[in-house]
Amino acid sequence: MRRRFAVVVVDAMAAPRDPALRDRLGPELDDHLRAVVRAHVVRWARAVPGEAYEAARGEDVPPLLHGHDGPVVLVAPDVPGLAPHHLHAACDDLDAGVTLAFGAAGDGLPFLLVLASPDPDLLRRAGDPFDDLAAIAAAGGGSFGMLRQERRLASVADARAWRADPVAPLGLRDLLAPVFPR
Repeated sequence: MRRRFAVVVVDAMAAPRDPALRDRLGPELDDHLRAVVRAHVVRWARAVPGEAYEAARGEDVPPLLHGHDGPVVLVAPDVPGLAPHHLHAACDDLDAGVTLAFGAAGDGLPFLLVLASPDPDLLRRAGDPFDDLAAIAAAGGGSFGMLRQERRLASVADARAWRADPVAPLGLRDLLAPVFPR
């Protein structure tokens, strides 16, 4: 039987935006890049089998999932490298019996959480550090899996790294070229 996920793009899981990035890019390009990355994440969420939602904060998630008893995916809106392999790896973890699969960004905070079921404590604390989320999962008798780390687009360093990455998605290299020439 194929899984039916509830997928929620949670704004509170995004990294704090570095004001220096907006200063460097300018408001128009910064807004455009944020919109491009968010649209990519929303498309990814809608491609997952099930229902896709958007929420501002973790505490906004439980009401969206009323009546859903299957696996839940929570994702940050600021990760350009989000790809199908993330969901495949999380499904492998779920098949192995984990209750929480955790994908961390370079800042150690989650960009992707996959829960075997909608645990209200984990849903409300979606943006918390790994240790806190793992403790909640363990307290409930569950185990966790780790997913591949990804880079956000939240700082000048992130933008420079995406500009230099020869396989950067979403045309980020071209979008960043005027600000970060080679």
